[in-house]
Amino acid sequence: MSEIDIDGVISIAKVFSYVIDFRSHFTATHSAGVAHTAQKLAEFAGMSGNECKMMLIAGYLHDLGKLAVNNSILEKPGKLNMSEFSIIRCHTFYTYRLLSRIRGFEEINQWASYHHERLDGTGYPFHLKGDEIPLGSRIMTVADVFNAITEHRPYRRGMQKNEIIDVFETLKEKGEVCTNLVDILLDNLDLFIDLCHATQRKAAEEYESFISDEDESILNAI
Repeated sequence: MSEIDIDGVISIAKVFSYVIDFRSHFTATHSAGVAHTAQKLAEFAGMSGNECKMMLIAGYLHDLGKLAVNNSILEKPGKLNMSEFSIIRCHTFYTYRLLSRIRGFEEINQWASYHHERLDGTGYPFHLKGDEIPLGSRIMTVADVFNAITEHRPYRRGMQKNEIIDVFETLKEKGEVCTNLVDILLDNLDLFIDLCHATQRKAAEEYESFISDEDESILNAI
């Protein structure tokens, strides 16, 4: 993907992230947070400028498949049952199938769709293991987990710094995530927390503006 094309694709991907996330205020900031965290991790990991932009696109689109998941499951204020969990796990496969239709998106598709794969083979949807999982996908995994545990969810508050460290140290010990990437994240944790919070605040403001504009449009149409 050329430098000329990629900035336009970023803008389009950001619009799609609104479609994905703005279905609910509980998910309104997620894709933006993952995208910018993944982009920054990619920079620290030594990826090129163009690859970092591709990572941003992948982050915006990583949950595209959730458009096929009912909001009642996404917003459930408690633990999912086995059936609901099976349904939500399918979102990564739906993301893969949707992005596989776009020529030139092969790497972006892998980085986006494999974000729930784990190095020990316990992830999904393809149960990839070790070297089968590219660096971009490993970055997306760390970025997704980081944002998921720092965001406020219907059933819990976002985790504090010491809790974040405990989660990632446990994942490292289990061999589920890339040790080098986790070390980068934890060595720069304050930076990533600030980035995450700033990105989430901006996304929340855009969500509130979008909702207000929608309400005004509805009122004008009456």
